[in-house]
Amino acid sequence: MHRNLAVFSDDLGASFIHLHLSNLHPGKTVALGNYGAAPLANLWPAECPALLFEQWKSRKSTRIARHLGFDLGKLRDREVEAFFKRHNIGVVLGEYLDQFLPFVPLMNRLRMPYVVQGHGYDVSEKLRDPEMVRKLSAYSSAQAILTRSEFHRQRLIQLGFSADKVHVNFGGVNVPSSIPLRDADSDRRMLAIGRMVSKKGPIYLLEAFRLACQKNPNLSLDYIGDGPLYPAAVEFVNACGLNAQVRLHGFASEELKKELVRKCGIFVQHSITNPETGDEEGLPAAIQEAMAHGMAVVSTRHAGIPEAVIEGKTGLLVDEGDSKAMAQAFLEVGAFAKQFGEAGYEEALKKHSWSHERDRLRHWLFESK
Repeated sequence: MHRNLAVFSDDLGASFIHLHLSNLHPGKTVALGNYGAAPLANLWPAECPALLFEQWKSRKSTRIARHLGFDLGKLRDREVEAFFKRHNIGVVLGEYLDQFLPFVPLMNRLRMPYVVQGHGYDVSEKLRDPEMVRKLSAYSSAQAILTRSEFHRQRLIQLGFSADKVHVNFGGVNVPSSIPLRDADSDRRMLAIGRMVSKKGPIYLLEAFRLACQKNPNLSLDYIGDGPLYPAAVEFVNACGLNAQVRLHGFASEELKKELVRKCGIFVQHSITNPETGDEEGLPAAIQEAMAHGMAVVSTRHAGIPEAVIEGKTGLLVDEGDSKAMAQAFLEVGAFAKQFGEAGYEEALKKHSWSHERDRLRHWLFESK
């Protein structure tokens, strides 16, 4: 593995991409792309050489070249090629199928081997566009095309990609050496972590919790996450008189997340397909992290979630949009929280650890032909 690695993404602030940059090929990795929206943009700064395209576009030399009529795409490709040469790049990992697509012609011209990975919206919402589907045929030159679930792998195969080229990479999280010790009330303390966007179904989740509290008012819910639906969530909690049981933390520090993961025994998430855009999850890293910390999971039969959460063994699953069924699951899961959490921890050790993902990615990047 002597070749240096370049990672492309317009979401460089994401925690899983930070893992790819810092621990996949340590000391031999560079980043290209941009950071996502704040506050995540400043959460995981790149600790490696980086070519940030927004900064490049704002350079005086680039602005002058654009003013003189030079093609911005050709200028960008020239900058990438020079960056590759400076850092002796020998292989590339492209994050998100739609984001990396504009760079495929350059990879082909440079005869640069590359692997591309889909994550969620790019193998769901984006595939509603026939033109995007047509353009994805460019990935015939990839060493491998990765998805975070078999669910999405099958979708790409149905679009015509070779089954030999498309593989599942669940993603990976850091699994602690043991399950955290939790207080006796952890079997009634629930935790949700995720941006409040449509595909996370925050209002379905809160409605399920409201219904469950009618039968068991001793339940509690901590919800970490901001986003466009956060004001609606605040309004819902206030209108339903749930302030004593629900704590909406908004965007929270890593320290608070760690504290709540230790105190809460049940992780909850109501993922759905966005009915307007078709946006779906891949396999939510928050669920993998919950399992890694020995939490029982209550979620939905959505995309790759059933491939991680084994019904009746590591958690309980309900259909998308079924708040009544989720409420019933909230009432039942406490009796099995410790059992489910221990089984989930074992699953995380076997399939969802960062070491497993690192080995998979190294194989496709450095060993596949």
